[in-house]
Amino acid sequence: MMLSNTLSHIRRDRMNLILQTILGNKRITRGRLAELIGLSQSSIVKYVKFLQDMGLIKETTKTATKAGRKSVYVAINNDIGVNITVIFYVTHIRGVLVDLGGNILEEFIEPSYKNIPKDLELQKLYKVIDVLLEKSKALNKKSFGIGLAMGGYLNPSTGVSYDFLYATDWYDVPLKEMVSNKYNIPCFLMNDANAFAMGDKYYGFGLGYDHFMTIKMDEGIGIGIIANGSLYLGANNYSGELGHTIVHGNKNICYCGHTGCLETICSKTAILETCQKGLASGVYTEISRLRGDPSNQLTIEQVMTAANNGDRFARNLFEAVGEALGDKLSDIVNVFNPQLLIFRGQIIDGNKFLFDTVQRIVSNQILRHTADPLKIRYAEKNENIDVKGVNAMILMNYFSSEVK
Repeated sequence: MMLSNTLSHIRRDRMNLILQTILGNKRITRGRLAELIGLSQSSIVKYVKFLQDMGLIKETTKTATKAGRKSVYVAINNDIGVNITVIFYVTHIRGVLVDLGGNILEEFIEPSYKNIPKDLELQKLYKVIDVLLEKSKALNKKSFGIGLAMGGYLNPSTGVSYDFLYATDWYDVPLKEMVSNKYNIPCFLMNDANAFAMGDKYYGFGLGYDHFMTIKMDEGIGIGIIANGSLYLGANNYSGELGHTIVHGNKNICYCGHTGCLETICSKTAILETCQKGLASGVYTEISRLRGDPSNQLTIEQVMTAANNGDRFARNLFEAVGEALGDKLSDIVNVFNPQLLIFRGQIIDGNKFLFDTVQRIVSNQILRHTADPLKIRYAEKNENIDVKGVNAMILMNYFSSEVK
């Protein structure tokens, strides 16, 4: 069932809010929905029926109350269809087919490279979507939405990506409009760090927290900020660019054109380049054994394994990363006073040594009254929380689309 242009903006906004509230509570009664949203019971019944008729939500287990009556809950209907989530990286575009509950059903990766021409990158994007649409047909599943997550300066409301520094000639690209028109499926655009934060808010460590930050650590370094229960975007949707804050004394030139950015120390590329220089100089390290033949590609997993095993060279690398990152985050924690810091991404998933280093530095440097409520978490493995965050974004904004 496609959206109808006859729906007023008020009805669209209310149905988005209902989906958001159900997503945040996992399952909820109609009465509780009315209470949280501030609508009458009769209005909630009407909107819920519309969403049920679309198949987006369903009734769940009826639980007996103390008075002996049974309460009927509604929840997202995970089985009705799928969403397509696409995440841009330097080296590839990752597409994932998920059910409405964020569970991965299929995946497709299309290789890419730094400084790829814009038109070729768009061709690769369309290839990823085409493959996933075929997979959804094979599963006999309706595709509800397409969500795109990427770095750079973008506007999630208009769906325009103003710049993507890993591609050339990428200026003011109307991705949302292009994809929606090509496939006649609602499309949404968001920052990749914000995808991690949204995933944590609705599926991960951030459940139940109104003030937290998810720090994304992989090819780039960014922060998704949840403030007062909502995603904080800043004045022009460009908040969270932690990787482009300046580290005192750092003379490295960043791809953004500035000198001294945190990303030139803490990104995956920066860590591997530093490691490669050490190996070339003949340093003794377990990384050499894990890598095998020197012609083999050096991976961040090899460096992480060596550090977790106690290798001095690998730990020195991550010690420098942890110190630079910890210093920056200490200032941010003192300014924002979050309840929770969450670390995600290729560099820190399962990297206990790096996590312990950052946790120690942040805990030692922040003010006591900000330290008292603060919890710090990391994932022991990749939990695809960014994919789930994109899925949440699609559901929460589904009725904002003008696709018909």
